[in-house]
Amino acid sequence: MGEVAAGHQHDQQHFEDLPWQFPRYMATELADGEFLWAVGGSTNDDAYSTDDVLVYNIDEDRWYGSVNEDLARMPRSVRAAGWTYWEGKIFCFGGKHSDEEHSVAEVQVYDIEANEWDRRADMPERRSKLGKFYPVIDGRYIYLFGGDTIEGYDQRVNWNWQYDLKEDSWQTDVADAPHSQSFPLPTYHDGWLYYTTGNTKREGSQNDYPGTLNQRYHPGRDEWQVVAPGPHPVTDGEGDKFREEFHFVGGWNTNTDWYNEDASFWVGEVERQHLVYNYETNRWRYEDELSWGWHHGGARASTEYFWRYLGDIDEEDHRRCSDRIFRWDGDSWEEQSRAPLAKWNFGTIYTRIGPTEA
Repeated sequence: MGEVAAGHQHDQQHFEDLPWQFPRYMATELADGEFLWAVGGSTNDDAYSTDDVLVYNIDEDRWYGSVNEDLARMPRSVRAAGWTYWEGKIFCFGGKHSDEEHSVAEVQVYDIEANEWDRRADMPERRSKLGKFYPVIDGRYIYLFGGDTIEGYDQRVNWNWQYDLKEDSWQTDVADAPHSQSFPLPTYHDGWLYYTTGNTKREGSQNDYPGTLNQRYHPGRDEWQVVAPGPHPVTDGEGDKFREEFHFVGGWNTNTDWYNEDASFWVGEVERQHLVYNYETNRWRYEDELSWGWHHGGARASTEYFWRYLGDIDEEDHRRCSDRIFRWDGDSWEEQSRAPLAKWNFGTIYTRIGPTEA
């Protein structure tokens, strides 16, 4: 288990007052390959966020990161932010720094090749509890949907904003979604952006939607649809598109009045379930039950595997998190080398360029 290094929490310091000339970190060579990133988030002390940057080299089964001084740390520590990847750069949108500071508006950008951070113009309003990765559309746009505002979970939103990565500009008059949704998991399939799972109720921590919310948006038509909900309510799990289907693992039960041991459709604890949504048939199914209880981690698909990493794994205290990573080949799960830091609620990014052993 890891802790935030002393001096790396920015507490109440304003973002615009931070120094933008950072010391050069250890020279790290880059290579083509497959890489899984875990940027920002929280460590075992959930009161604050972390500025740590971790990346896993799939080919080497090896971790690199700011904790080892391989990579530059974030200027502003955040968790529960929105993320994307475009032209060699990782983008971080909003998030929150601490329990007291519910949302921020900053946009931070990491250049992988330069190993340096920069900033873009602030978002139109503060938002957090966004998606862990937003697909890029038409080579330049993302649609930043969902999350909370500065008021926290009492103000979950259905907002949908278009961001132009090339021009660094926002358009907020695109169509909003039918339902509010915090921690949506965005994927893209056949012209549609899907925002799946998450919490929907505008007040309090319990969901009021009977199942797993599944909404989709067509950027070309500026049109929303609500598609088949998952078989049980869930949020804060991990998912991605893998082999043309959406795979979701773990999470926690957001509606215990509706999904419990007395329900006729009870199949077991939510955090041990592996759900699969087929985009073409608009249907869900269960894969084999997981051997672990998972939530608040990351999941990404690579060329051959579906990956699940860090977050909470079978912890009785849900403020504890893990340094473990697993891969699934469509049949069985296999554990890989542990990370140098444990954390959760981080950005989950897959790239084809990243650090390698110098």
